[in-house]
Amino acid sequence: MKKFMVWVMGLMVPTLMCAHTLLLHVSDNDDDTISIKGEFSTGEGASGALVKLQALGSQEILLQQRLPDSSVLVLNIPKVPYEVILDGGPGHQVTRKGIAPKTGFEKTATKSEPVSPTKAMSQSVPLALSVCLGLAFVLLGATLFISIYNTNRLLKKLNAAKS
Repeated sequence: MKKFMVWVMGLMVPTLMCAHTLLLHVSDNDDDTISIKGEFSTGEGASGALVKLQALGSQEILLQQRLPDSSVLVLNIPKVPYEVILDGGPGHQVTRKGIAPKTGFEKTATKSEPVSPTKAMSQSVPLALSVCLGLAFVLLGATLFISIYNTNRLLKKLNAAKS
């Protein structure tokens, strides 16, 4: 029984560690539009998540719109270099470089600023949180297992004392 519980807990930990990661798919429709699809790694759609198109040079927000119930948004491709940002709430933000239109971008400005420590830390916090939560569930399972085991031992001793 003990080996079985160890196997079950061992199989649950990886599942808990990558519970639901936000995924962003940007595809070219070959008609100067792009399709933006947001979903979680569990297969669940990210409807209601905020989609932003942000210019790379000026950091200007070109478009800001929420994903519909289908979790797919079709937009015209901007004429300036941009990035697509999908914001699904705290700890769930994904950024992808935008696709160029068939005629190319009007401006060739590039984003050359280094990644800020705050942004780098925000990417590492969800992993640390997932590991801690996974460990907490493993410890909770171990506690329940030990509690059940000790309760059964006490019941056996009580039944033996009555006999």
